[in-house]
Amino acid sequence: MQNSANNQSAQPEQSQQTGRIEGGIDAIVIGGSADGLAAAAYLGKAGLHTVLVGAGKELGGRIVSREIAGGIEIVDGEHLVTQLDPDVIADLDLYRHGLSFAARRLDTTYFFSDADALKLDGDLSKSALLSLEDDDDAAALETFIKETLELAHFLRPAFKTVHHADGGLARKALDKLLSSAPRDKAELIEFYLFSAATDVISSRFADGPLKSLLLSEAVFRSGVAPHEPFSFMPYLRKLSGEAAGLQGAVAYPAGGAVAVVTALRRAAQLAKVDMRAATPVRSILIEGDRVAGVMLENGGQLRAPVVIAACDAARAFLKMIGPGKIDIGLQRILAAHRPEFSTGRLHCVLKGVAQDDATRDNLKRRLFYAPSVEEVSEAFLEARAGRVPEKLIIEAIFPGSLDEEAELEGRQVMSVMAHPLPFDVNPDETRREEIRKQILVNIEIFAEGLSDRVEVCDLRLPSDEAVMLGAEASAFAAKSNVMSQWALAAATAQSGRITGFYFCGGEAQIGAGLCCSAARGAAKAALRAYRKGVA
Repeated sequence: MQNSANNQSAQPEQSQQTGRIEGGIDAIVIGGSADGLAAAAYLGKAGLHTVLVGAGKELGGRIVSREIAGGIEIVDGEHLVTQLDPDVIADLDLYRHGLSFAARRLDTTYFFSDADALKLDGDLSKSALLSLEDDDDAAALETFIKETLELAHFLRPAFKTVHHADGGLARKALDKLLSSAPRDKAELIEFYLFSAATDVISSRFADGPLKSLLLSEAVFRSGVAPHEPFSFMPYLRKLSGEAAGLQGAVAYPAGGAVAVVTALRRAAQLAKVDMRAATPVRSILIEGDRVAGVMLENGGQLRAPVVIAACDAARAFLKMIGPGKIDIGLQRILAAHRPEFSTGRLHCVLKGVAQDDATRDNLKRRLFYAPSVEEVSEAFLEARAGRVPEKLIIEAIFPGSLDEEAELEGRQVMSVMAHPLPFDVNPDETRREEIRKQILVNIEIFAEGLSDRVEVCDLRLPSDEAVMLGAEASAFAAKSNVMSQWALAAATAQSGRITGFYFCGGEAQIGAGLCCSAARGAAKAALRAYRKGVA
């Protein structure tokens, strides 16, 4: 049976045979996402005969390479790494499997509505001293960054812990952390946890660039408006992550984020995981209160005592298992999940290249447009009302400037994330064009004339990712407040209380970004139960 990192779409003979029942399998992983690959690699490395089945033609989930113009490929899903679990990197030896970073500590250039700009060092612990000339601003930012980095590191277990049958619960982890913290630290954490981002940042900074950039960073890719309770906590979750060994850093993998998927796939291949792309699952087989395997869309069955679902929760629980076999509490939580906001991805192919050294240097950084505090708040109100906001938070990179392997002759590719956008289940072309146009309008604020250079402009919204993966669009929307995320993660990770079934889809992860902590948690829980004979 061929299992190659470069032939991930190859189909084993038995999976093509309609109605065949295949046994002798220890574990099945549903979903070829990064989390699915990571979970499968853990199981295979532990010696379990593991089969991974993915519905798409390629493995990788939403993080895949795609051609958008003749010979020009881009990477969908994520364009930077900030949250990749260092334990996953170490456990699965991802560096040995080819993971490397073309840019380990990206500096950020911030742009503002008044045409001003500010560069911050990629090492946040040094950014104030290295980047700011005003002593008062530098002192205020240094104190704030030191405090938030320390608290984010302290809270890391609560952001990573997921509740499985024999595991821990994130909220319990938080309660344990709070009880162990000194009183002043516990009070500060509670203030940050429950407060609005506008209140936290306004209490520390006067109106100006620092206030704008910190607020925009705090709510970027978040599903909570900045003036609402719990809206600051996503910023601490963001700072709790690390990239290439540095907390709070932003890194660009050589080859883009798809290189992480490639390394995970190689780890799974080395662990002798049987990887089967284009193998959609119709249902998860339940016998009594135990999982028994999966039924494929072609009518075949794969039988195993362990199943891990790395797909969206609605598909796993409501479609593959069915409402009649999961508890009413989980059904209510899934039914109540109604996203309001989303993040748009735009890839632009641009004519020409930068001619001056200053511009070329700037393109080697993360570029971030931070509207004013009032504009950010208004943007969330507009998006919630279903309208495309006038002002958007923009994060942009130029992959060819960060990685020489991605450099093009005479042209450049710009990769953009824009937030907040209204969440649309199925936007029509008029809506898509409105979003595309408004993202470019906001880019023009800090890159005047760029629109005139655009040859190709490719927009990706949650609905596009849903169609590609056969998932619900809501699975790719901006996530709600951290308290709701903890509740959803706990409910889904308990896996409907079905013995042998585990979940590590997007709803099991706190916050946005490529992480794989949920996969590690699900796989570890499955292995503990399997070894005890109670999987």
